[in-house]
Amino acid sequence: MAALFTPGRTTLAQDDGSWRLSLTPYAWLAGTKGRIGFAGGIADVDLTPGDVLDHVDLSVMLLLEARRSRLIGRLDINYVSLSDSKAVEDGTDDNVVLELDQAIVQPEIGYTVVVAPWGGIDVLAGGRYWHPKANVSAKDPTGDVPISSGSRSWFDATGGLRVRYDATQRLHLWTKGDVGAGGSKLTWQAIAGLGYDFADCCAVATAYKHLDDQYDRDALVKDSYLSGFALGLEIRF
Repeated sequence: MAALFTPGRTTLAQDDGSWRLSLTPYAWLAGTKGRIGFAGGIADVDLTPGDVLDHVDLSVMLLLEARRSRLIGRLDINYVSLSDSKAVEDGTDDNVVLELDQAIVQPEIGYTVVVAPWGGIDVLAGGRYWHPKANVSAKDPTGDVPISSGSRSWFDATGGLRVRYDATQRLHLWTKGDVGAGGSKLTWQAIAGLGYDFADCCAVATAYKHLDDQYDRDALVKDSYLSGFALGLEIRF
């Protein structure tokens, strides 16, 4: 099963006690909606996955997972840079422009509490590190007028579960969810998908992922979510 989900089909009886590693670069075509900005310059954002393709300047996404017997370690890295522009009034050339660079890093450790012929259940604990940088400006025929800009960093502790189901020897289904808080008032994530092992070394995986965050502190408002399909290629070591 792809590392975007979990490493390949393994039972404790097959486990030799060694670490199994997998690396999964992936693409997450996520739309975003909510309110983002700094005091005095908060903008409503509503980008569909199709809009994201037009507005993304750079995107880097990578998942590393390690397993030894029942022990699990995961590191999910997500960086995206995008922008959106909206007219102040219909029929005018004046626009409000939002530029957002956001890095999300989620380390987790876990333990497999259920091992069964059909799959298993993992308990996961860790956190999400957020580092958004927002810039809100106005654009009119005379040029750009800065309104507000800045960046913040915070960490939310998270806890969750992952359920894995082996439909066949090569086809695997899974679902994962977590919830947490800390710097944010509330953050939660829900993912579901499937993976297919096309070789011992490699697998493809697809999933639908929703990530929500509610942050309002130190003059930054970020009450928004990311939601959309992801596609990854797992490479096992």
